[in-house]
Amino acid sequence: MERFVCGGNNLHAQLRPEMVEEMGIHSPEELHCRGEKLWQVAQALQKSGWVTLPFCNTLCSEGLGAHPSLSLEGARVREQPYQRIDELPEQLSLNFPRMEAMQQAMDRCGEAGLDMIYNVEGPFTILSSLVPMSRMFAALRKPQGEALLLRAEDWICQYSHMAMEHGARVLSFSDPVATVDILGSKVFEQNFLPSCRRLVVRLCRENPGVVLHLCGKLTQSLLDTQHALVTRWVPEKSVETYGETLWEFSQAHPQGGIVGHFCVNMLSAKRNWLYEIQL
Repeated sequence: MERFVCGGNNLHAQLRPEMVEEMGIHSPEELHCRGEKLWQVAQALQKSGWVTLPFCNTLCSEGLGAHPSLSLEGARVREQPYQRIDELPEQLSLNFPRMEAMQQAMDRCGEAGLDMIYNVEGPFTILSSLVPMSRMFAALRKPQGEALLLRAEDWICQYSHMAMEHGARVLSFSDPVATVDILGSKVFEQNFLPSCRRLVVRLCRENPGVVLHLCGKLTQSLLDTQHALVTRWVPEKSVETYGETLWEFSQAHPQGGIVGHFCVNMLSAKRNWLYEIQL
């Protein structure tokens, strides 16, 4: 089996300036806070039968108090809103303009019969967008560390369920901060891995029929630490692209499933198989 190497594929990089101009989008706020414009962008970025919703990754953080910097290329949390763990909110808010615009865009996709992929970030990335990373790691070394991760898991499950209620068919799960290279094997196995397993179980249980697609960098870390098994799956129908393969898998598995070790930003790649993941 090949080793996954992230090529830095960025969905938002596919939104070229001339495309934005043709859509009549003149400001970041117009792009991010108007459901009609997000709907247009989602259609323009459609690949191999899938719509991958743009600009999802900072929405959960914003619902927890972060203030992302908006641009025509995306949104980024440049400064954490809290300095201490005890300042973190208990509840995730889903009522703010960007979230409402995203929900409107998803509803439009659903009405048009488009199959949607929605990006969801893991607990380490969410927490590191809210408090300085040094404070996060310090908290994880203390008895309160598990309670902190459980709270983050609740946020992520609430956010994911919202996406499913608005028509998402695939949840693309990643945690860019939580790789063995960044965390080291001890923190990865002792802190992240139990949280990741709990999340995977909850996301599948609370969203019946969901296909959970694990980021290639995440699955590579799980494989490197010998905490995952992968099985190659090939559809009965002849297909060419990874997106077509993913669609066939979702059709053949109405109960849902866990797949990964590749990238949903590469749906047009010539790849007529995928990997099922067992944690």
